[in-house]
Amino acid sequence: MTDVLPPEAGLQVQGVFHKYTINKSSSSDSTVSIVNKNVNGSGNIYERHDNWDQLPSNTKIGFDVVNPSLGTKWGKGSITASGDATLSDVIVAYNYKFDPCYIPLSDPSCPNFKDALYQYLLDNGLLNNEPAIDDPYYDEWVQYQLDQKTEEQEEEQAAKEKKEEEEKEELRMERALSVAGAAEQIANPTQQLAMMEQMTADGKLDFYYSATIEGGKYEETITLVDSTIEDNSQALRNLKQDKLHKKIVRSQYNN
Repeated sequence: MTDVLPPEAGLQVQGVFHKYTINKSSSSDSTVSIVNKNVNGSGNIYERHDNWDQLPSNTKIGFDVVNPSLGTKWGKGSITASGDATLSDVIVAYNYKFDPCYIPLSDPSCPNFKDALYQYLLDNGLLNNEPAIDDPYYDEWVQYQLDQKTEEQEEEQAAKEKKEEEEKEELRMERALSVAGAAEQIANPTQQLAMMEQMTADGKLDFYYSATIEGGKYEETITLVDSTIEDNSQALRNLKQDKLHKKIVRSQYNN
């Protein structure tokens, strides 16, 4: 089938289309067989048999859906007619689909690309050694190294943050325990009495404190140039106007 199906790996046949015209007498018997050999085993990977016993000449068109299988398993195909019948206008076509990720290394977007690349580097001794620049997967190797470095940095950062959080939590617990212990001692009457005795034993407590602030006489520093202060005529006019305004307002209410 290499001369019929494309050579791409991962190609799967999922259907067989057939068309033919059988030429025979209606009184004769004949069987049309369409088969494909199984490359990886004995027998046929596909076969179809049409019974044309006691039937006249005619044209047959059909399509068979088959369980998807790799195109590399499909061997040589044939279409034959038994008896005195002959075939003309024969067409046999194969419906197939292609899996672009059948070889994961063919595309970095394939689900198992990283695992396949790791295995390729491991098998060729390139895991810790830089491949030649003309290596078909040189770019993928560079990207793999960058991804590995990024993952290591992220893991180190996560471990560092976890450790810092654990240390903070431990410090919070220590502070909580120390505060709880101090509160318990203060609330204990016996402990309170012991604290008061220790304070009084250190010396006499002064209940009042005095402080002396040094002071003196502050001399006058402002000197008037003139012996008299002139009246502010503008202020006086404003006062007269205010007085007149109030008088006018009152007269409105008095009337």
